[in-house]
This record gives sequence, structure tokens and C-alpha cells, in this order.
Amino acid sequence: MLSLLSSEEQPDLDCTLAIIRTGGKKANAWLKNKLESNRFGLKEIYRPVSLIPEEIWKASPMTTNGNEQAHRNVNCDGTNLTLLGGIM
Repeated sequence: MLSLLSSEEQPDLDCTLAIIRTGGKKANAWLKNKLESNRFGLKEIYRPVSLIPEEIWKASPMTTNGNEQAHRNVNCDGTNLTLLGGIM
């Protein structure tokens, strides 16, 4: 699970997810939440599948709060802005 927190791409993501699945009931529940229940679950912790540029990801703190906020900001930039807000 911790290997997914890296900004580097996993050489074999499917293998990593398979290892997590063998971790028992709690590991399976965690993985199900990240892949199925939460639309942004995996994107919040694994940078290669997120929209966050790598330099911003590395500059943010290693807590999920900072990463989630950065992900939210990236998704909000350029969407639902007024014309003046978009120009600014």
C-alpha cells in the first residue's frame, strides 16, 4: 500500500494490487474503496493516475490532506469560472 504513495510509476501496478488483495479482509476493503467506491480514491494517493503535475505532487506534504487539496485545486482550475475569473 505504501508503494502507491510514491510519485514514481509502479513497474507493475497490477501485481502491486494483487499483492494488496492477498493481504486479508481489511486490505481488500481498503483496495475496494480506492478502486470502486471512491471515484478519486486511487488518484488521490497514486500520482501517475492523477492530474497533478509531478513537481506540485513532490512539493506538497506527504499527508493525504495536502495531496487531496492539490488534486481538488487541479480539478477546479479552469472549470466553473466566470469570464473574469478565467481571465485572472
